[in-house]
Amino acid sequence: MTTTEKILATGLALGLCTILAGCGNNASEPAGGGMAAAQVSAVELQPRDLPARFEYVGRLEASREIEIRPRVTGLIEQRLFEEGGRIKAGDTLFRIDAAPFAAHKRAAAAALAEARARVAQTEREVRRLTPLASAQAISQRELDDAVSDNEQARAAVAVAEAELAQAQLELDYTEVKAPLSGRIGRALQVEGALVSPTSGPLAYLAQIDPLYVRFSIPENDRLAIDRQLAEGSLVMPPADQARVTVRLGDGTPYAHPGVFDYSDYRSDSQTGAFESRATLPNPDAQLNPGQFVRVQVQGGIMPGALAVPQRAVQEDAQGKFVYVIGQGEQGMTIALAKHIEVGRWVDLPADTGSERLWVIRDGLAAGDRVIVDGTARIFFPGMPVQAQEPGAAPDTQAGGGEDH
Repeated sequence: MTTTEKILATGLALGLCTILAGCGNNASEPAGGGMAAAQVSAVELQPRDLPARFEYVGRLEASREIEIRPRVTGLIEQRLFEEGGRIKAGDTLFRIDAAPFAAHKRAAAAALAEARARVAQTEREVRRLTPLASAQAISQRELDDAVSDNEQARAAVAVAEAELAQAQLELDYTEVKAPLSGRIGRALQVEGALVSPTSGPLAYLAQIDPLYVRFSIPENDRLAIDRQLAEGSLVMPPADQARVTVRLGDGTPYAHPGVFDYSDYRSDSQTGAFESRATLPNPDAQLNPGQFVRVQVQGGIMPGALAVPQRAVQEDAQGKFVYVIGQGEQGMTIALAKHIEVGRWVDLPADTGSERLWVIRDGLAAGDRVIVDGTARIFFPGMPVQAQEPGAAPDTQAGGGEDH
């Protein structure tokens, strides 16, 4: 072997020994001992009073919707409103041909004048016969007949006055007026049509301030609410003090809150849900009957509740779970998986900087430290972790790095 070959063989042998030595060192380390602790953030659970909100799908409807009908028979002369427009109480909507009713009124007025003249005549006759009857110049029967004629004449005046009042009422009814303020639909009869009290409505008028929002509470939700009220984990204000807010179809919040005012005592036979209703102010006519909205009933409190941020909750084949801080062998800080039973969502006000929380019904206790950030770095339960408070500056010495 030449000198050059000896040098190359010696170098190759030294390199191979170095590689084998390194492999031998790694193989001798414990499976978890050489793994750097994952950097996570955790919060300690403490009981606190949380707001209880209940959200449902609702549909808006007019608080009053009426049919505009004629009260007399006649031809429609004129329509005086814009279809779909806003109407004030007392506005004239339709005008019916008034000529026949004006003539009827004049005839009734003439009949009343005749009846009053008859009263005047009979009164004169009674005054004339009264002294004669006292002097026994005429029989008492003649005076009695005159008094009876006067009473009949007075009754005829009352009948004529009623006929005139009826004629005036019918004449007034030739102008079909709006009984309330609201929004009117399309005209269902055209000008020139012959209408009567039995011919059907002329239009529909809806009162849209306030509006009703109707929604259904599923039977399971109703049972859960009743159970939580009984066990004290939920406290609700009186129904008339519950605050109701809505979101429009595009997610826009409606500015005016309403009040909860009705809940049916029985469930729908087809859906099993309980119908409920709230009254909603609509001063600017921003909302219209028929719209679908998201209804949120507020005002309830869940006293002493435990809740974790939504991002901390994960799910596997056995259900939902969270990672909590635990102690492993030799005092090592590790991540333990705990399966939980969750309740309802809780959205805290935006000014608190808090995100959506999930109320915990079972599986956790006060004092548990729940991992909320860094769960992507936990590859298996029992993995070593280094915990810090949420929002704290990351420890660059820890080997977990940042999530991406």
